[in-house]
Amino acid sequence: MTKDELLSKIQATIDEQQTKLTELKNKAINESNEAISDIHAAIDELESRVEQAKAKALEIADTADDKWDEVKDSLEAGWNDISAKIEKSWDNFTASVKSLFS
Repeated sequence: MTKDELLSKIQATIDEQQTKLTELKNKAINESNEAISDIHAAIDELESRVEQAKAKALEIADTADDKWDEVKDSLEAGWNDISAKIEKSWDNFTASVKSLFS
């Protein structure tokens, strides 16, 4: 995978998560106090994960093109780890919200 391809993949994930966070914030406005507390905790965790993704994107973007081949495996592995954490956070949040409304 090239640096540009990886950066595009990361940006797509960041954009997707930002959209989900915006939707969550809008939903939180209409929920009970208990639900709002849980939603805000999940939003905080997801925002942290998105910030990690942005930091990884900057790290990748700042990697000199002539060094890309030397570091790409490490950077891709780092991104895969962050991406998995984002998905896990999202899954945990979804499960907790479903339990509030069932």
